[in-house]
Amino acid sequence: MASLLALGGLSAAHAEPDDGTLDTLYRRYRRPISGYLFQLCGSADLAEELTQETFVRACAGLAKFRGESAVSTWLFRIARNAYLQSVRRPADTRIATDDLLAIPDNRHHGDPVGQFTAREQRTQIGLALAQLPEKQRSILLLRDAEDLSYAEIAAVLEISLAAVKINLFRARRHFVQPTPRLT
Repeated sequence: MASLLALGGLSAAHAEPDDGTLDTLYRRYRRPISGYLFQLCGSADLAEELTQETFVRACAGLAKFRGESAVSTWLFRIARNAYLQSVRRPADTRIATDDLLAIPDNRHHGDPVGQFTAREQRTQIGLALAQLPEKQRSILLLRDAEDLSYAEIAAVLEISLAAVKINLFRARRHFVQPTPRLT
């Protein structure tokens, strides 16, 4: 509860979250959670839906938050669980490279060769992410895109620190030398 106390709106004597606390949580963590979910599932619509589901679950469980981990770690765990539940549903959650290509890249404005190269690079990244097992993809995104520490990632995924390091190594190695997929 101590981490939530720092967000404002909660006191040790009054453990009920108020609207200000919930609003602060949403404003502070919506983008990182949404970005993480988008990179996991590859669909902007599904990522937005899962982001909303994450914060609904967080609101429902906020009073039970014990403060044993950082708020961000707790929210990323909720987001990952929401994603995993969506994978179990019959809906297709594979990364769509069209969604990744729709992300604007203004670094090469006015440079057609640079724009083409950046687009090809995003395509390759999307394909490589899609081929990673979910655990490796999650670890890679939480570390490199969301800048979480190894310990925070271990807490989010509920695995050992060694497992985080091994899976991150394997995921990064895949980007250097992707294994060919037999079809």
